[in-house]
Amino acid sequence: MPAVWPGFQAAVTAFLCGDAEGGEETTDGSPTAKKIADEYEKAIKTAAVVPYSNMLTSGWVKSTMQSGFEASFAQQMQAAGAPPEGIDIGVPVWMAAATGTINAWAGAQYNPMPPHPPTILPTSGVMQIDPGMGALAGLASSINDAFHSENCASVAGILISGFTQHMNMINGLYMGMIPSPAGPVPGPPIPWMGVA
Repeated sequence: MPAVWPGFQAAVTAFLCGDAEGGEETTDGSPTAKKIADEYEKAIKTAAVVPYSNMLTSGWVKSTMQSGFEASFAQQMQAAGAPPEGIDIGVPVWMAAATGTINAWAGAQYNPMPPHPPTILPTSGVMQIDPGMGALAGLASSINDAFHSENCASVAGILISGFTQHMNMINGLYMGMIPSPAGPVPGPPIPWMGVA
């Protein structure tokens, strides 16, 4: 079963189009960072390796993602308050949010079943090698685009686009047993790419 994004979109849109920061005149963005990380965690609870459906079981760290967004919001607020007033750093300010999102996946673990063909049984099963670091620049750009949207209702959709592009870059190997005349034997590593 893939990640479920409609709930993320609805909850984040309602939050951002409502009173996102709790009515404070100045804020560090932490309520927004928390909301994004909370809803992202809910959305990926059913994420799985493509196309084999090895579901995410553990190892994703919400606090890593939240901290990344908090750092980016803090940098943006600092830049906006420094002379000349309202400076916009652009994509680089969102590198912390993108890095936090990717690093949150660094320890992800997946169900070893079902086995990836031609394996018939897992040995160590799904091994994640790369949490999607190749998506860093694209994800930072998507986050920048989202928070530069003129419409609060567009932000969540743009974030989802960046998040799914990143998840498509997560990759690793599957280790399992293959059939042989003497019985199952360890097979070669089978590459996989993408979590959806």
